[in-house]
Amino acid sequence: MNTCQYCKTEHNRNSLYCSVSCSNKSRVPWNKGLSKTTDSRVANYARNQIGKPSWNKGLSKTTDSRVAKYSSTLIFNGKCKGIATSVEKEIERKQKLSTVAKERKLGGYVQGSGRGKKGWYKGFFCDSSWELAYVIYCLEHNIDIKRNTERRQYHWQGVIKNYIPDFVVQGIVTEVKGYKTDQWLAKLESNPDVKVLYEKDLEPVLEYVKNKYGKDFISLYE
Repeated sequence: MNTCQYCKTEHNRNSLYCSVSCSNKSRVPWNKGLSKTTDSRVANYARNQIGKPSWNKGLSKTTDSRVAKYSSTLIFNGKCKGIATSVEKEIERKQKLSTVAKERKLGGYVQGSGRGKKGWYKGFFCDSSWELAYVIYCLEHNIDIKRNTERRQYHWQGVIKNYIPDFVVQGIVTEVKGYKTDQWLAKLESNPDVKVLYEKDLEPVLEYVKNKYGKDFISLYE
């Protein structure tokens, strides 16, 4: 039996290391502990890199096949930890939500599908901090509010789709909305009776809740 020089485990290989991984890990870079001031090789390398343009400077996907190929790899294979990965995850998230909606024949509200701070509050599941604040405000001001279950339809890109608005407040279908998109405007155009509360409309609601419970009122989630 031999003892691995890196991890110190016993092995039967005719080698100083128990695996290729340990062998690679044991290798020390030639410039470890060196700097421009202590080693001329490091200094020369750094000097040669100053002002040296990157290989893809001035090139784009439309002018160079190498850049186009690399860009395609980032977007579709998710090998980049930055934007490409985020795009891939967002596409995957939307596909999963779409599948769930079709299986449950919802075509609209799916509990927990939003991006906001989610949780339960006195029997209401809220998909965002704004929804939570609105529920708190209504309950504490004796305003009749309940989750809406009525499915609505709208036209989007030549297709009839379904969606479910957020609440029914004193008999009025109400939506809490933090942003506008073309798809949301299409929903609104097909359902003009839906009352929409944007950020400006919610200012007194948020002020009331923050003054009473503090800015961290999402801690009220059960």
